Amino acid sequence: MKISILGTGHIGGSLARTFSRKGHTVTIANSSNSKALHELATETGATPATVQNIAQGADVIILSIPTKGILDLPSEFINSIAPETIVIDTTNYYPLHRDGAIDGIENGLLESRWVEQQIKHPVIKTFSATNWYNFTAEIQSELPSRLALPVSGDDPAAKALVSQLVTEAGFDPVDAGGLDESWRQQPGSPAYCTDLGVEDLRKALSQATNVRKPESSGVRSSQEELATAREMQTTFFQTFTKAIEVLMESNQWSEAAATKRLVAQFMTGQSPEAVFGFIFEHKRLS
Repeated sequence: MKISILGTGHIGGSLARTFSRKGHTVTIANSSNSKALHELATETGATPATVQNIAQGADVIILSIPTKGILDLPSEFINSIAPETIVIDTTNYYPLHRDGAIDGIENGLLESRWVEQQIKHPVIKTFSATNWYNFTAEIQSELPSRLALPVSGDDPAAKALVSQLVTEAGFDPVDAGGLDESWRQQPGSPAYCTDLGVEDLRKALSQATNVRKPESSGVRSSQEELATAREMQTTFFQTFTKAIEVLMESNQWSEAAATKRLVAQFMTGQSPEAVFGFIFEHKRLS
């Protein structure tokens, strides 16, 4: 299968490694055509391409870029998506620290419906509801059982093929309904980044409520309130990144291992201040 992956960050890069190992013909591109793109191509055997031409001849296109990046996709890319090509949307909307407010989404449009509008092509929503490190062979080898991932989409045949790719990527696919139900796997939902098996994921999807939480919205009652919310999220993620670097250096951990262990600390209910404070003082986790 010819799989084109737009975006070579944590998720796009991991999927390039996985699908290359599985014998697919993989093409990769990113917005900068950077040295990292060509290093990933050398590592995986994938073919580097430009954003303008990556869609040509693809059986499957995987969008793995920031949501705001969808707005910058060139017409050459959009116009070269063949009608029969399956497009997978892995994007998540983070308005406060990354994407900024996107009017269509803030006004109630589902994230993946908005993506469809921009690229003028149907999408299947998956690979978006788990932490990036779960895509790595290192972390998957340590799991007692496979994690599950939701798959939302309107075309049963396309969804079935994408579910096969989810399986190849190391997860158990769970049918999460049509794309109008994809809000059940958006950030803030019980199914989002909670490391669940099949039955627990189905339960989490059923418990979701279609209410956008404040941390998933770029709208506030005043500009001052919005600026404060953005500053808080930006500061958190900057500190998070620094903590990962400390843990990697001090404990000789990979980025995936350090990130997974740090996330686990937050899942215990400890405050960010307490977790970060301990790490920066002791160079390890409590």
